[in-house]
Amino acid sequence: MFKLENNKKLGCYHVGDKTFYGKVEALIEATKTGHFPEWQFNRNIFDKINWEIEPQLSIKELYRMRAQQLRDRYDWIRVEASGGGDSTTAIYSFLKNNIHLNEVVFRYPKTGEKNVHNDPYNTKCENTLSEWEFAAKPLLNWISANYPAVKITMHDYSENMLKGEIDETWVFKSKDYFQPGHAFKHDNVGYIDHQRDADRGKSICVLYGIDKPKMCVRDGKWYVYFMDLQANHSNSVVGDYDNITNEYFYWTPDLPEIVHKQAHIIKNWFMLPQNKFLQYLVRWPNHSIAHRTAYEQMVKPLIYPDYDPATFQTAKPTNSFYNEMDFWFYTNFKETEAFRAWQAGLKLLVDNIDDKFFNHELGNPVGFVGFLSPFYCLGPADYQDTGINNFSKF
Repeated sequence: MFKLENNKKLGCYHVGDKTFYGKVEALIEATKTGHFPEWQFNRNIFDKINWEIEPQLSIKELYRMRAQQLRDRYDWIRVEASGGGDSTTAIYSFLKNNIHLNEVVFRYPKTGEKNVHNDPYNTKCENTLSEWEFAAKPLLNWISANYPAVKITMHDYSENMLKGEIDETWVFKSKDYFQPGHAFKHDNVGYIDHQRDADRGKSICVLYGIDKPKMCVRDGKWYVYFMDLQANHSNSVVGDYDNITNEYFYWTPDLPEIVHKQAHIIKNWFMLPQNKFLQYLVRWPNHSIAHRTAYEQMVKPLIYPDYDPATFQTAKPTNSFYNEMDFWFYTNFKETEAFRAWQAGLKLLVDNIDDKFFNHELGNPVGFVGFLSPFYCLGPADYQDTGINNFSKF
């Protein structure tokens, strides 16, 4: 079994009288005992906020404060970069405010890029590897030229995937993402330099740009909420190390004003007379991937003012098990032990977890259902929804 970081700031599950920091273990326990899981995400902080009152500080000042807060806390800060707006804005919040950032790492399966060509005009999720060439590389080059003290790391995580030393228990390394690459992509000590940093005993922050606010219009009101799918993004396997901490730049109880301010910026924009007709994009229940994609494209310029929204980015994946982001793996490594281990891991999940905890496509399980936080009211909306207010089958 892989040891996950016991970090309640990333969320945890209560099943009966037990607490779990991994979703797989929680759902296996729920299946065995019949106790329904309860997801907890920083309610001790978020429940106490008056969400209807917008914070007065600017969003850029809040970002600066978050960067300084992290700098004051850790010896070494490493940002997991993708080239997208979330992680890029986190990086800018350090560098453009002259707050030192130790390292920026980009994870790329170099071993698996054969037959997967770069195409700047193809934004399908299967072309995700092109984000290296057209989004991440320009960012890293800019950092290298302007902030040479920042360490730039390129990690070929496919090397760890293809060793042939893994079995079906790899699924316990992840929480909600079970395509082949995710459990290996953000391995906290999978890269030798990162293991050496941990061995030196320095306090290490592994920083993720999680995430844009989850927003909806429900029963004639605006709400912001949190979802475990996004909160489970990090790979929080730390093994025997107690000096590695996974942090989320935006979804943090340490500076809740960030997501609070972001939510009001978004609500205010959608409430403008010329934009009210677009509120259907966040009408509850918002299952639509197309609506989610459009919403995220609209809000990025609002909450990430220094990020160029024209930066190349591919579409979001449609499910967890057969995630299009790992098209490179399905294309090049179908007859390998790694491929068989991936399939065996999915079977382990399906065999040991109640079917009600899975999303399905054409009758087949493709990932776990989502668990939600409470809905935090931001104020009235002018758009009336359908009155349906249940996200999942529960």
